Amino acid sequence: MNSNQNEIRDLLKSIEDEYSGDLIPASIENIELFKIKAVANGVNTSVIEQLVDLYTVADNYMAQMILGFHSCNDAVLYEWWAEKELWLGQLDFNTIRWANDKFCLGDASNTSYSKNNEYDTLIDLIKGCIEEINELNE
Repeated sequence: MNSNQNEIRDLLKSIEDEYSGDLIPASIENIELFKIKAVANGVNTSVIEQLVDLYTVADNYMAQMILGFHSCNDAVLYEWWAEKELWLGQLDFNTIRWANDKFCLGDASNTSYSKNNEYDTLIDLIKGCIEEINELNE
């Protein structure tokens, strides 16, 4: 695993609750299919690489009431692509997406809850979600 994948793994393993279980990676075949579809849709190369790092560690990951990612080959990823947004995940009322060159935590009607919930990298988004989870658990 590369350093980003190791960091994603460590971050996701730091979350323990009734949702999160073992980190189950996507198959190599499914990751390749994801890459083909993402490139065909014109997704930014950096975004593809970051999502491949996630899917290499954990596919269809869920934790707490905030952090939930769709499977790498779920068609719903591209449901908002006409607006140039990737719908990366949903758990309860929280929505994770890539929009406006940012990884965002928001809900169905808001790209992000605030500018504080918009991140340059997927790893920063995961860290931000963990902070939100920790605040809920206090």
